[in-house]
Amino acid sequence: MQIGTLDIDVSEKVKDFVQYLDSTDRIILSARFGDGKTHLLNALRNDETANKEYEFFTIYPVNYSVAPNEDVFEYIKRDIIVQLNNQGLLNNIDLEAIFDSLINFEDVVSIISFILSFIPGGTLYNKIFDRFCKIKERYEQKKHTADKYLSTFAKQKGSIYEEDGYTKLIRETIKWMGEDHEMNGPGWKGKKPVLIIEDLDRLDPKHLFRILNVISAHMEDCHTPDKVGNKFGFHSIVLVMDYDVTKHIFHHFYGEGACYEGYMSKFLSREPFRYSIQQEMVKAVEEKLANVLGLAYAFDIFKTFREKLSQSSIRDLNKLALLNTEDYIKAEYVINHPSQPKNTITIPYSFPIFHLLVYMIESGMTKEEIKQMFTEAENSISSENDITTVKEFLKLTYPIYRTYLFNINKIATTSGVFIFNVDNKNNIVTNVTVECTGERASQQSICKLQTGVIRDAIPAFFDHISSSINISALH
Repeated sequence: MQIGTLDIDVSEKVKDFVQYLDSTDRIILSARFGDGKTHLLNALRNDETANKEYEFFTIYPVNYSVAPNEDVFEYIKRDIIVQLNNQGLLNNIDLEAIFDSLINFEDVVSIISFILSFIPGGTLYNKIFDRFCKIKERYEQKKHTADKYLSTFAKQKGSIYEEDGYTKLIRETIKWMGEDHEMNGPGWKGKKPVLIIEDLDRLDPKHLFRILNVISAHMEDCHTPDKVGNKFGFHSIVLVMDYDVTKHIFHHFYGEGACYEGYMSKFLSREPFRYSIQQEMVKAVEEKLANVLGLAYAFDIFKTFREKLSQSSIRDLNKLALLNTEDYIKAEYVINHPSQPKNTITIPYSFPIFHLLVYMIESGMTKEEIKQMFTEAENSISSENDITTVKEFLKLTYPIYRTYLFNINKIATTSGVFIFNVDNKNNIVTNVTVECTGERASQQSICKLQTGVIRDAIPAFFDHISSSINISALH
């Protein structure tokens, strides 16, 4: 049994986020770890309307979190250039003009070597290589002393004044893609480039603020420090993190008196965009579980299980939805008569109770929590007036009752007397239905149920169930 993939519609969330992009150049997308940030960003990248207006680039600082500060931004630049090439944008800019503008021959060698390392042979490859050969011939005697002095700042790794070939290449490509162009074939409609800095909450806390400080130092354009912007010319920069958890980490490192909001104001132009589809996911899981287990009415009775679901992350809910319960059910459930061991009844593992137990255990419920929950559920239905709910619960828990009362065929509640109609073939139960007879239950029979049959039956049921369900492999 499997619920299947949960397809949550986040189109309205995407629209809201695009509005942020329209009016905000620095954004923090805030959500708890595992609450669906990646799901939203994937939907954003695949959204037809957003793709007409924006071009998205994504970097993952966690990949170079252990690198020295001066190398971090070098990795960022190279990651951006690789994505520019993957999206076919390097073909469209004047690479020759960029190479000619570089002060240091070392810059030319570095950037050309890097580009040639990841683009396949072809027109662009040959064009870059031929240009390099021509530049090499004249570069040794080209520059004056003053140019060399200024270049020491422009090529210094990690410096806020760095202006090497990688930076120029990115800036020119970003500038090109933001303008309309007529080309051979379809014209290019200018797009707004957006840099997404992903998975910051995956960084070790001791590296998080170091990386943020490096990013912060380069978010301003050193040529126009009085203006809001960034040195590459991106329309917007999006930091993906949990804003509130980061606040706790910040105060742990810098003290309660440190101003977190002031520190983070460098990275955002307005309040963080707070996002979560956790509630929608919980609702989807509950609805699908109720459907596959045949508990359209009785599912609400299992309060502790529903609380566990409501506390689960998006990632955990997805794992639960993709869980195949049959992988953990080893064999059919065999019940022995208490005084006649050879007299047995077999209940196939297709009965919903076994699959529900797998979901409960995988959600993090302990055996004691499950036992207590079933006891409370029985107390609830013992006075339940909705006959449909009672019938669903009794049908689900039939194997538990049968474990404790081998010859059981009816149960009484305040709603009336319920009969178990059992299809039995060669002592194998093939199906169970529950029917309300309409009879009035005697006070004695009502009290018998209210004293807690489930409470007394479920310990024995759990002792037997381990032979059918591989509990130790769960959670």
